[in-house]
Amino acid sequence: MLLAFVATLFSSCSKEDYKSFVGTWGVEKIEYFNIDFAGNPIASSLESYTYDPNDTNNGIHLVFKEDKTGEMRDSDIDSLGVGYDMETETFDHYIPCPDTVLVSRFTYSYDKDESTLYMTIRYTYPYDYKRVYEMKISDLTDNSFVYENAYGLDITERAYLKRISDTPTKSASKPSTKRPHKPGSFLGGR
Repeated sequence: MLLAFVATLFSSCSKEDYKSFVGTWGVEKIEYFNIDFAGNPIASSLESYTYDPNDTNNGIHLVFKEDKTGEMRDSDIDSLGVGYDMETETFDHYIPCPDTVLVSRFTYSYDKDESTLYMTIRYTYPYDYKRVYEMKISDLTDNSFVYENAYGLDITERAYLKRISDTPTKSASKPSTKRPHKPGSFLGGR
C-alpha cells in the first residue's frame, strides 16, 4: 500500500513539472548555427544577438501562465512587412522601425524526463497559423534556462532566458537589435 502511495505521489508531482516555467522570462541572447555530421556546432556559422531581458521596449518576453497557456511578446521589431503574398511568401513593402509589440499566444507542456518543452504557438502575423516546437531544455534553474530548437535539417536556434518576474519592469530603451528572419525558428520565425 505504501509503495502504491509513493508511486501515485511521484506521478502527480511529475505532472506539475511545467510549473518551473510559470512567470515572465526575458530573452538575454539568441544564437543561430549549423551543426556538422556529428551534431556539433560549426563555429563559422554562429550568429549571436544579445538583449536586455528586462527591456520591455526592445526585447522579447515569454509569459508562461499556470493554465499551460502563454504569450510571446516581441517588441524588438526592426521592420514590419505589409501586404503578405502567401504564394510568393513576400511582402509588398516594409515599415521600418515600427513602434509595436507583436503578441503570439501559445500553449505548452514540459516533459522533465526528456528535458523537453513542447510549445504550440499561434502566429497572427503575417497570416494566421500554428506551429509546434520541441525545445531541448538545459541549465534550468529558478531564474534562468537555455533551450535548443532544431528547426531545420542542420540548423539550430539556442536561446538564453532570464526570469524577470510576473510583471516586466521598464528599463532604459536602446535601439532594436537587427536579427534576421529565420523561417522555422521560434524567436526568428515571425
